[in-house]
Amino acid sequence: MGKSVRTVLAGVALAGLVAGCDPAPKNDAGGADPSATAAASPTVDVAANSKQVCETTLAVVKKHFVAMADDAIAAIDKPVSAKEQGEKVRGHYTALAQDLRKEAPTAVDPQLRTALENLATAVEKRLTGPKATEVEAPDLDPTLKALDSTCGR
Repeated sequence: MGKSVRTVLAGVALAGLVAGCDPAPKNDAGGADPSATAAASPTVDVAANSKQVCETTLAVVKKHFVAMADDAIAAIDKPVSAKEQGEKVRGHYTALAQDLRKEAPTAVDPQLRTALENLATAVEKRLTGPKATEVEAPDLDPTLKALDSTCGR
């Protein structure tokens, strides 16, 4: 039971890491970034787009980490095999990577798009490693923090 509780706490802690992904308008003292201008159409509000993408991404990340925590909690009352639990975790990480890849192209800000792509890549890399079926994911912390930073936190 101790390991299940740690697993739940780890999932909640990871979800908490991105809980601050509430974007703030970026201060731009020197004019528009030429690459951002080229990528954005004149009718797109980059700040509004970034806020929306960050909110959507936060919801996606929370959804998957909360689902992993819920699975771990459910396993306390109704134990499942390690293989089944691992398959559930792998499924959540796979869906997370797919959702991030789907969301990335909607970001007009190249830095935000890159942060989303980097997190998706980190999740995909995790899926190829020996810890692909573990909820605890300190290897994702740097890319989660980078996304938080890009989203204004």
